[in-house]
Amino acid sequence: MRDMLKRIVLVIFVLLLLTAVSGFFYMQQHPLEGSKSGSILNFSGQSVNK
Repeated sequence: MRDMLKRIVLVIFVLLLLTAVSGFFYMQQHPLEGSKSGSILNFSGQSVNK
């Protein structure tokens, strides 16, 4: 039972990691329209002007 739980948690963690990495690379290649005005969103969601 404990091994099965570890496996489920590991699979969920790997899926989240893959989603985060692919989303990050997608954002690098396809920036949002708002970032063309010189402001980018940092991880806390606040707008930062360059």
